[in-house]
Amino acid sequence: MRILILAQHLGRALGGIEIQCDLLARELAALGHTVHYGAAHGIETTAATPAYAVSRWMPGSPASLAQLLKEAAPDVVYLRHNKSALRRTAGQLRAAGVPLVFAVSSLQDVQPWSYHRKHAAATPRRLASIVWQRLRSRWNWSGLRWAAGAVSLNPHYTERLPVARRIHIPDAMETAAVPFRWPRRYVAWVAQIKDYKNPGDYIELARRCADLDLDFLLVGAVISPRYAWIADPARTPANFRYLGQRTPAEVNGILAGAQALVHTCDPEGFGNNFIQAWQQGTPTLSLRFDPGGLIEGRGLGAVPGSLDGLEQALRALVADPHRRAAMAARARQHADEQHDPRRNAQRLADFLAAVVRPRSGA
Repeated sequence: MRILILAQHLGRALGGIEIQCDLLARELAALGHTVHYGAAHGIETTAATPAYAVSRWMPGSPASLAQLLKEAAPDVVYLRHNKSALRRTAGQLRAAGVPLVFAVSSLQDVQPWSYHRKHAAATPRRLASIVWQRLRSRWNWSGLRWAAGAVSLNPHYTERLPVARRIHIPDAMETAAVPFRWPRRYVAWVAQIKDYKNPGDYIELARRCADLDLDFLLVGAVISPRYAWIADPARTPANFRYLGQRTPAEVNGILAGAQALVHTCDPEGFGNNFIQAWQQGTPTLSLRFDPGGLIEGRGLGAVPGSLDGLEQALRALVADPHRRAAMAARARQHADEQHDPRRNAQRLADFLAAVVRPRSGA
């Protein structure tokens, strides 16, 4: 098949969508498919991508998409750019006779009236912004009527999509790890640092656990300027260390030695950090989000729902190495079964082929 992926690219940002789509593109190419990547807003680095072609795509621009369709001549389009310009893109692809598969990456992707939550005062300007975001979300949601298929990374979100042909395919991550050493036992927090990731909850957890022989490492780029203080040792607990942004392979190495991954983010899509932790045999302690019910359902950690509960769960975990080892073994087994890159790329290829088949008359 000739597959056109529409998404932001790693050459522009290091986020979950970018990591997933680059991995998918490489795996699909390795399976023998011709992959063309329409990079939203272009790329800012010159990193080589020998496995697939990359072109600039301007979301919402009919001319940009028309040029991409001419260059790539795709059998199918895989769109993973949230609901941004979804209606316009879906309508243009329908007119061009190219089937669209919409990929879910967040909880907001399956909410018709979603908006970006921020820790900000409810000023008239902020309220007007929320109203506008909700209206735009609902407008773009209507574009799903023209989607030929949909893929969800979270099994709980699949049935919320108004698309007849839909499937749950888990995300995947590569397991290569850069060795990491730290002088004390530690837990790790990994994400981009912004409001809905709630890094302040993690730092408060570190303060509460100052009596433990345990360090609290935080990894991620500061996206929201209001969290710049996290990089100032004078403003954080003595048992806390900010490590900055790291590559996925470096994160794997950090997680491999961690007592646990601590997750404080609001409910989102799935989270690459969960997958990375499980692949490295590391339990997950998630404050309020259990993707697909897997953490508690498969015994991969705990989801206490409150900061007091998170503190208790962490203390119990580090005090019981046998219990932690059992969680680690289950985590690694689950990752092997559900998050293998080649296996899941083949599942996506099979789904895309089924979407294309009615068009070809096969």
